[in-house]
Amino acid sequence: MIEKDYPEIGEQLIEQVMPNGLSVTLVPKPSYHGTVGVVTAKIGALNTGLVDAKNGLTKIPAGTAHFLEHKLFDQGDEDAMVRFGQLGADANAFTNDYQTSYYFTTTQAVTENVVHLLDFVQRPVFTEENVARERGIIGQEIQMYADDSDWHLYMGLMALLYPDSPLAQDIAGDLNSLQDITPDLLYQVYAAFYQPRNLQLTVVGNFDADELVPAIEASQVKIAPGTATAQPAWQSDLPPIVQTKQLGHYPVSRPKLALGVRLSSLNLTGPVASQRVLAANLLLDLLFGEQTDWYQDLYQRGLVDNGLDSEYTLMGPYQYLSFYGESVDVNQLAQAIRERLADYQTVLPTLAAGFSRLKTASLGETIQRLNSLEQIALRGDQSLFGVGLFDKINLLKEINFTDLEGLADEILSQPAVVQYIIKS
Repeated sequence: MIEKDYPEIGEQLIEQVMPNGLSVTLVPKPSYHGTVGVVTAKIGALNTGLVDAKNGLTKIPAGTAHFLEHKLFDQGDEDAMVRFGQLGADANAFTNDYQTSYYFTTTQAVTENVVHLLDFVQRPVFTEENVARERGIIGQEIQMYADDSDWHLYMGLMALLYPDSPLAQDIAGDLNSLQDITPDLLYQVYAAFYQPRNLQLTVVGNFDADELVPAIEASQVKIAPGTATAQPAWQSDLPPIVQTKQLGHYPVSRPKLALGVRLSSLNLTGPVASQRVLAANLLLDLLFGEQTDWYQDLYQRGLVDNGLDSEYTLMGPYQYLSFYGESVDVNQLAQAIRERLADYQTVLPTLAAGFSRLKTASLGETIQRLNSLEQIALRGDQSLFGVGLFDKINLLKEINFTDLEGLADEILSQPAVVQYIIKS
């Protein structure tokens, strides 16, 4: 057991790796009434295959990680949610591009809820009947997202940035890929990606560590470590951009713009990768944030009035910038963003004075998240980079303006820009 102290922010955490490989992080918050427990598996929509020493490469159909998330709650004799309710907890789960997380919040029976969380995640029950039933449920969910204009905008942009790639596919898959998901496939993928060494348990809040740790240890005695021969396979040979502009029609009150900048693949991990994401998003905020004269000019001209979202993303081989906004004239808004990107070398030096204020504000927002148990448990970069929220605060402190200038030259000097617009 390892204890880590963060005296600058008044936080402490306890880390332990169980004999079977399960990683455990405990963050005691004795002054809080509630507790959050999360189990995260390092599998998401971008995991498109697994390599096994016996079977070689096995293709994973789109939507499999999300399908697993749904099916693990089905324990055959009961739904795992029922037991959480009996224990006085609320529970949920989500799947994104790179992880699947199962979590609960409670003010009572913490140890029992943690043990139940581990038990249902580590006890799969897949049958022909329950898999067939789930295909219909997820099919309805896919249709529901198809009616969401923001989701339509996002998927349209990903299809332009990375055509025919896993990133351009719905996290839930599609009606065709769902037919390829079988109980046997689910067991195979589960065995590869839900090994204890691929799982992270995090508990944040008011709990008795002397009671909780032995209970976790006892729950893992019966769980074998699993085999190390099966490894995730991410698609690395990403197809080139084919089309740079596309107009889609969708019932929206005002036109919506998604503009993306595809960057070269960069397989980084660890604190270096996490700090790069923090620095890149600081850079975007410095150039495109609401505090800039550039943004205020767009606002005065009526080109934006509901904000402009910008983000840098780094996941495995995927590295890109994205911008989202609504406007009465999305073409003018797109042109303004393009010109700002092209003019960064002239603009960035004039913004040096505002960097310290922006960094301080960003630190303040991050530290404020420490008031939320859910934020501590879910806003770290453990799955992608092995970095927790407390460590991200220290990484953010280390960033200086010179770092942003160097990063800007790397990611903004030769942008490959695409844009997707939807109108009624």
